Amino acid sequence: MYAKIITISENTAGLTRNILGEHGLSFYVECGDAKLVFDTGQTFSAAHNAGILGIELAGLPIALSHGHYDHTGGLKHILEKTGPTRIYGHPDIFAPKYAVNGKTRYIGIPFEKEDLEAMGAQFDLSREAREIAPGIWLTGEVPRLTEFETPSSDLVVETENGMVTDPLLDDQALVLKLDFGIFVILGCAHSGMINTIRHAQKVTGEDRVIGVVGGTHLGFGGEDKLPKTIEALREYDFEILGASHCTGLKAASVLAAEFGTKFVFNNAGTVIEL
Repeated sequence: MYAKIITISENTAGLTRNILGEHGLSFYVECGDAKLVFDTGQTFSAAHNAGILGIELAGLPIALSHGHYDHTGGLKHILEKTGPTRIYGHPDIFAPKYAVNGKTRYIGIPFEKEDLEAMGAQFDLSREAREIAPGIWLTGEVPRLTEFETPSSDLVVETENGMVTDPLLDDQALVLKLDFGIFVILGCAHSGMINTIRHAQKVTGEDRVIGVVGGTHLGFGGEDKLPKTIEALREYDFEILGASHCTGLKAASVLAAEFGTKFVFNNAGTVIEL
């Protein structure tokens, strides 16, 4: 089965003329005959870049990795291009999410659910792993099993009892199950990059990992997070490691030095074909 992943929004822009860089992340994904958009970037960059790259969005479904603004803020712009369509996600994507590093600011979906539904959004929300199209899986909630991938204390959610650390149970990845292994597409990997890969293997029943692309969240966390993640990644015979978004330049540079030609600095306009 053939697959293609095109990054249509990311913090940095590639070499294609008129491509825009914007803090956030969005992918266009093909797997066999199935096509979809995974995350929508922060504002209009994903819709704009898709046009520059010749990607036809009309009729495509959308999947969301989690409910932060930099992955969902482009929803209205994408919906204007897709028309009425199904949107896959977790029930917690509309939870009131905040960051409290320095000052408290809202970082959740910047739209009301009802407004998106009025534009034709048909939300299909589940906590479970599921195959949403032939060969395309959403991981559902990712078990937190490693000792070094812990929740960020500065990311909180508003509850009836006040602000508490956001467990980010809505965090999930998209997984392509191909004849020769799985390819994991991360949003921000708030659940942990290694936790996510291992869960993807479990839910798809496939141990072979072809590659991983997306936000790794290795730009955040304790001092031991990056070296322990690299140690765990050495167990996999993957072909591609594409760092994006919340990986950060420092961590991306370490990954590039560690994995050499397998490493891709994945930015807006990057095309991966499998």
